[in-house]
Amino acid sequence: MAASSLPAYIDELNEEQVGEAYTLGQRHDQDTTEFFRTYEKSFPNATQDVHVSRIGIRTPYYSVVLNSFLRGATYPMSRAKTDYIADPYPFLVVISVSLPFSSYWPSDDMAKPDGRFWKQFSIEVSQNGKLAPRKTDARPLFSLGTNNSTIVGGEITFQYDLRDVASRMMKIEVTGPDRQPVSAEFDLDSLK
Repeated sequence: MAASSLPAYIDELNEEQVGEAYTLGQRHDQDTTEFFRTYEKSFPNATQDVHVSRIGIRTPYYSVVLNSFLRGATYPMSRAKTDYIADPYPFLVVISVSLPFSSYWPSDDMAKPDGRFWKQFSIEVSQNGKLAPRKTDARPLFSLGTNNSTIVGGEITFQYDLRDVASRMMKIEVTGPDRQPVSAEFDLDSLK
């Protein structure tokens, strides 16, 4: 099923919807790629300073697709259904920030949502009013994906109660150290 034909955002998935999402993730084709693309906005590197590189959302449906995609053929549908029932996925907002090569931030500071690095950013998520996250996590991003490589950025994730997120337009606005706002809008009425 192509991403454009999906109905509105679903906060709690039934078994059939988990199976549908699982199947999309297993396909590893153009429809899967397009599906992922609709849940994320990328921003080109317009500056050599610290800047927002991506803003994305992760619905429960998206998370099932992603898990299936990443785990591949060794991950059976029955396990995907069991995993979802045992621990339903929350609604997430994920913001990625890129660093210039000349900057240095300690990884332990970047792993703290209230650390000096993230205090440089003003982040607002709204749907007819500002939404308050129930949990926030942060982590550094490494060039080779390991702690022994260079830090190239950071990622902060906001977790929201599913009942607080409606099937309507969501706006995410981030203002960084350069004071230039970057925003992304996601129409949850057209995403699952």
